[in-house]
Amino acid sequence: MPKENCKYWDKCYQRNPAHLSKYNHPEKQEEKEGGAVGKSVPKRSAFSPSGEKEDGKHTEQVDQDKPNTSTLSTDIVNKEMAMGNYEAETEELHKEAMSNIAGKNYMEILEKRIRLSVQKEYDNLCESNEFIRHKFLVEMPSDFYEFWKFVGSLKIDPADPKVAGLQHLDNVFQLQLVGPFEFLAGKFHGAQLGEPGDYLRHWRFYYDPPEFQTIFVRRETGIHYGYWRDVPQDKDNLLIARNDSAKGCEFQFVAGNAFDAFLYYLEHDFAATPFSGGQLAGTKKEVQKYLSDNSLETAQLDRLLRERNKRVVAKTFHRAGIVVPFDRKTQLGYRPLPVSDSELKKMLAVLERKDVDNGAAKQAVLEKLQPVANAANIAVDELDFGSALELGIDVFCSGHKELHMLASSLLVPAYSMLSRPQFIAIAKAHMEQRRREVNLSIFEVLK
Repeated sequence: MPKENCKYWDKCYQRNPAHLSKYNHPEKQEEKEGGAVGKSVPKRSAFSPSGEKEDGKHTEQVDQDKPNTSTLSTDIVNKEMAMGNYEAETEELHKEAMSNIAGKNYMEILEKRIRLSVQKEYDNLCESNEFIRHKFLVEMPSDFYEFWKFVGSLKIDPADPKVAGLQHLDNVFQLQLVGPFEFLAGKFHGAQLGEPGDYLRHWRFYYDPPEFQTIFVRRETGIHYGYWRDVPQDKDNLLIARNDSAKGCEFQFVAGNAFDAFLYYLEHDFAATPFSGGQLAGTKKEVQKYLSDNSLETAQLDRLLRERNKRVVAKTFHRAGIVVPFDRKTQLGYRPLPVSDSELKKMLAVLERKDVDNGAAKQAVLEKLQPVANAANIAVDELDFGSALELGIDVFCSGHKELHMLASSLLVPAYSMLSRPQFIAIAKAHMEQRRREVNLSIFEVLK
């Protein structure tokens, strides 16, 4: 249906959508006498050409063509209501923006605002355990939080029992509770912000694969204990493994919960003296008493290990093994590499020879590894993701930084196809700054 022409033609002040959709607003064209259109004609006076006054009918028509003052006021009010305070707000914001950047560097202001925003987000994260998942990309099992309660129950200092308990374990048993324990102790609150990779490298020793997360460290040594996750989302009944980075890449499963791992440490990695012997015995009793008083049933190593061993498809160099979905009927998910572990180690041994130029040694090793890597990549294409994971872990565990690119080219597609992107981020961050030192705290990096 054609729209009517607005009575104010192109002079109409209304801009609300309802009005515009109902009326046309063409340019007004005056008609000459005789029907000519397009040229302006003199305005009529209130009298006819003969000098006689026009009749009332014409006067009435003129009055109809004039805007009604009351209608005009109402339309203005409606317009302001429709438009809201948009123009006023825009002007106010413009003035504020100009006053803020006048005589200043705009990028500096923008960067400052970004930093403040990031700092606020960080402070908010520190208010809950969500910090652990956000920064370390994993969630902690229930026995982790129970062990932290036990540390607070040692009653070393009533004013701040948990932090005092943490310091007590360090002073008496040379045992540092690190990583997520440091978050619970408040060490990350108010700390200088780091890059995402800094948090993923926090207490990550040289041979630690992405599946491993450190929680205990024997001070100033490479001996450390941590949770082992075959899948990043795992947070129940996790095994705890031990490694001494000074001796190599092999890991040993020692406990099924943090309490048993602590007792294992006291039994095997702490050398008691005549002065600390009494405290050692007393602390062991405190552990048993806490478990009994709170009726805690902790997961046992033997059971967890038996269940996991059923799912292990390859041992790899670190001897802890890898777990991937594997259909034993169709044999889909994993296929053995075309070389054995011993043959692979012989290939990699060339890099350790002092009588061979490093560049030439690297080239020779890569030439030998290329067919093996090709076979692993073909396996990925055919849904046997475990093969690339096995070779990638083996190359990583060899410890040769010259092979990091090869390790990454195997681990990234394997973890991606296995839906373990957190491990991709951890592996990449680790290989970017992989260190053989034993003080691997983020707080040392951010000094």
